[in-house]
Amino acid sequence: MSLQGKVAVVTGASRGIGREICLALAAGGAEVWAAARSLDECTGAAGTLRQTVAAITAAGGAGEPLAVDVRDAHAVDSAFAQVLYRCRRLDLLVNGAGLMVGELRFEDTSPALWRDILDTNLTGAFLCCRAAIPAMLRGKGGVIVNLSSGAAVRTGFLNQAYGVSKAGLDRLTRGLADEYRDRGIACISLSPSVSATETVRRMYPERDLAAYARPPDWPARALVELLCHDQPMRYTGQVLPVRAYLTARGLLEPDPPPGGDG
Repeated sequence: MSLQGKVAVVTGASRGIGREICLALAAGGAEVWAAARSLDECTGAAGTLRQTVAAITAAGGAGEPLAVDVRDAHAVDSAFAQVLYRCRRLDLLVNGAGLMVGELRFEDTSPALWRDILDTNLTGAFLCCRAAIPAMLRGKGGVIVNLSSGAAVRTGFLNQAYGVSKAGLDRLTRGLADEYRDRGIACISLSPSVSATETVRRMYPERDLAAYARPPDWPARALVELLCHDQPMRYTGQVLPVRAYLTARGLLEPDPPPGGDG
């Protein structure tokens, strides 16, 4: 698959992993519609949607901003209608929008926060898939990528709402893969390691992220490899750990064995 001439929508595009994915897809030739809640909302030094699109165009790529709250069904439908009106096609959806608030005990999780995390991380992906799939079916195929997390299966991260939202996202991946495999749509979960993003730095200001956090461009590298040099349909319905995939494809050195000299 070549990205040249393809149309992609990436949510959660203003910062972190979402921003890196936008830049990588645009560098490969895709027209990238970078989506986030606001054009100019900025927390700390994290960046804005407008800055993501400016970086794409400065590098010679094609990028458009898409201000949309993925929790709002009407807003999502309107945003995708705008993309389809302009481009007449949709080849790739990356559900990267996510709310991550750090570690929080269950008894300290309010119903409002629970709803906000689930609405953003899981229902938002559902709404975007619901808007994208009809266009992909008309185009005889497409790829949906959901950004998951190890928190979907590991309980060590102390935030039940976040883990449940990502577990639900992986179940959505498997279900859509089974339902649309024979109609040309692949659906895959990419599961990054803890990434050295601005959000993670704010959550853990006292920790040395260099000791364990991975570069935020690793998921973007994995996605481009998957789309351009591999076959997405081979992995439909699967949860792909980013580091393991990059290592298997020869793009990273394997971890040294325990007790080895590195």
